[in-house]
Amino acid sequence: MPATTSLRASWKRLLLPDLPRSSHTLSLQRPATAVLFSGEHQPREPVSNEVYLVDLSVVSKVPFNTPPSSDLVRIVKPDTTTPEPRVGSASASLGGKTYVFSGRAGKDFSPLNSRLYEFSTNTEAWRTLEAATDSTLPQPRSYHALTAAGTSIYLHAGCSASGGRLNDMWSFDTKTNVWTPLMDAPGYPRGGTSLVNSRDETRLYRIGGFDGKKEIGGSLDIYDIAHNAWSSIPYEGGPIARSVAALASTILAGQEYLVYLFGEADPSAIGHAGAGKFLDDVWAFDVDNGRWIEVEQKGDRPTARGWVDAVAWEDDKILVQGGLGENNDRLGDWWMLQLEI
Repeated sequence: MPATTSLRASWKRLLLPDLPRSSHTLSLQRPATAVLFSGEHQPREPVSNEVYLVDLSVVSKVPFNTPPSSDLVRIVKPDTTTPEPRVGSASASLGGKTYVFSGRAGKDFSPLNSRLYEFSTNTEAWRTLEAATDSTLPQPRSYHALTAAGTSIYLHAGCSASGGRLNDMWSFDTKTNVWTPLMDAPGYPRGGTSLVNSRDETRLYRIGGFDGKKEIGGSLDIYDIAHNAWSSIPYEGGPIARSVAALASTILAGQEYLVYLFGEADPSAIGHAGAGKFLDDVWAFDVDNGRWIEVEQKGDRPTARGWVDAVAWEDDKILVQGGLGENNDRLGDWWMLQLEI
């Protein structure tokens, strides 16, 4: 397909109540239910473990001049089956369920366990998935990445209990409940990386992260699921090095683009307790032609942020919620980005 030379994007702020938080999880259960879970208001202090459900098919039709309404958000209160509140967790959706793995809890930032939790919007209930007895379990971690393809959940990288960074890859088969260690990724071990599956579910794409000293950039890494193998596409002239950004796979005019947005380009001098240098740019990687395009953003747009989460919604839309702003304030806004040629 001929290479696209330019892309534009329009933003719409959704008229939903603010839910200020960063280092949270956001996922989409098809066709249009957003699932928001946990995160933090203050550094290292998890918010409650309620689940917030948003029917995007309703929200997207609300007239722009309508005041925000709490009626558009359904709250699922925690019970004895609900995972503990957590910071720096990760989630992915598959087969009408959302999966959450690990993270950190409490002011001491202690790492959580290696359990995988499953939430269903149909039953509005959680359950803990017990790994098969012959499984080797991945270690607990935070600021890792999770995505899904086929019948499997894929777990990658993050910060270990000892504080070191990881570069491992695991799969969890939801049919057999077996964890399988896969080939380690190339490059530096990292936390705050971004991982997404291709639309045909044959590949995973990874970009960015923080290695403990600096932000990582300049390479898009590709995991071939069938062959358990990694390859890399080095680049210049694309997005600068960053971590805790958002990555989503979209389809525009029948072509796949990986949309990479926001993130932290320079860490705070006081670490997790402060805000670093955040970005407000949007980039798209043309998968067919192997090139980056900086997306022209039209009209009102979200402020710069990191420690944010986003998810593809429909083919050409991305839902963004919350994050940490440059004034070290937790943001609670909801935005929809729509790509255009």
